[in-house]
Amino acid sequence: MQKLIEELNKQTGEFFCEAIDNKTDTKIVEFKHIIEPPYESEIILKDTTLKEFYSAIGSLTLFYCSNGEEAAFYISHPSGWELLELAFDDWVDMLDEDEEKEYLPDWFGEHKVIGEIPLTGNYILTVTEGNEKGAVYTFDHDGFEFEKLGDNITEFIRTTINPNSNILTGMASHMRFISGNSYQQWWIKELRHNSGDVVVTNL
Repeated sequence: MQKLIEELNKQTGEFFCEAIDNKTDTKIVEFKHIIEPPYESEIILKDTTLKEFYSAIGSLTLFYCSNGEEAAFYISHPSGWELLELAFDDWVDMLDEDEEKEYLPDWFGEHKVIGEIPLTGNYILTVTEGNEKGAVYTFDHDGFEFEKLGDNITEFIRTTINPNSNILTGMASHMRFISGNSYQQWWIKELRHNSGDVVVTNL
């Protein structure tokens, strides 16, 4: 876990963005990852991966952009899980019985909502029992889609901080960098890591 923390602290970079209605208008948005230190909690975690994670990290914000208060992913301290679960349940409660069979995965009900994609109404879930125990999924209410992004929370983090084009495109669909009194929205064209690596969205 210490190695992961070092990777997170080391990695910074920028998004190269184009105005959605005018591709010749561009701007740079810098990002970093924010790690909050662990703190005491009465919540008992049975999952060994989660126990290891929360013993070192209290909460984690990935791709935080200070100029617009936006971020790509937020993993909450367990004390925030209940509120996240209630918000997520609002979407599930809208489904009828046939829709539940169509949209909800087999592991549904054996999960915890551990985070969110900020300002979107989309969430991050981890499976708590069964063959996929420990796996981390994102939930997108637009289409009611669950996407697996790691067999455990550590793999999820490493996958998202080094995204492929598809994951970056998903991030771009939610992060629009509206700031001040402007209503101008921006599309991420490239993610440029401080390591020199560049990832391009596929739209």
